[in-house]
Amino acid sequence: MSAHGLTHTHFTTEDGADISYRIRRGRDPLVLIHGLGCDASMWDGVVAALPSDVALVIPELRGHGASTLGWRAPSVDQWADDVWRLLELNKIEAPAIAGLSMGGYTAFGIAAAHPGLARAFAFVSTGAAPDDEAGRLRRAAGIATIRREGWRRFAAALTPSLLNPNGPQFPAHSKHLVAMFEHAGDWGLPPTLMALAARPDRRELLPKIDVPSIVIVGAVDLLTPEEKAKEIASGIPDARLHVLPKVAHLSAMEAPAEVADLRRVEATGCAVLDTTCPWVERPHRRTERLIA
Repeated sequence: MSAHGLTHTHFTTEDGADISYRIRRGRDPLVLIHGLGCDASMWDGVVAALPSDVALVIPELRGHGASTLGWRAPSVDQWADDVWRLLELNKIEAPAIAGLSMGGYTAFGIAAAHPGLARAFAFVSTGAAPDDEAGRLRRAAGIATIRREGWRRFAAALTPSLLNPNGPQFPAHSKHLVAMFEHAGDWGLPPTLMALAARPDRRELLPKIDVPSIVIVGAVDLLTPEEKAKEIASGIPDARLHVLPKVAHLSAMEAPAEVADLRRVEATGCAVLDTTCPWVERPHRRTERLIA
């Protein structure tokens, strides 16, 4: 058992991928999905700030952390399916799902494939639109950099966009980021970049998400700026937008306490990502603890 009561384990998919994840039993299950190049440890600060009795599931997506690639090519929908299978395997019902960047794309994939599965969502430093042509070409350039110069060069070029260089913890966070990127490395990052370039447009999905949702973005996020967050928040009924000052793309690392605290919706005093609110009956859905 690791820190904060988390057990590190894995399961094997039908196509031979070994999917690593951390899990903690408890109340109000919360799924935390990491971003590009990262692993479950990206959420360590958030985990430390959460109540110790909250159940946690923290997967490591294919090609990241201790997870391997199967024979199927990685895709956002494949990552979403892996997370769903992980939840089914562990009999996790009605989880809240929080995804950062690539993890947010995966959360959208879960919402599209399994409507009604999640009791709430937190979309963190992410977007609903697909890559445009310029974005796809940047992914291709990243793959070329990894092929010619290795993952370290790619990570070094990306770090100033992931973290706030003026942040007080920039050196420590940069070191942590390099350690995570090393696990993905030359073999995990290129297929991931191809999957991100090919990800689907989720903007038509937004009005269909009918559970409590929050959208979190850093005020100095260069990769998914506030405009992208506003698009999600305006598209999901009653979603709330939170902008974190002086925070860049990896808000879960730079402002973990704030990200953990934003489980709460000010207007109700109830938590978006736990089930401490009154019981609410919704037509054609099982009864869940939701915000009225």
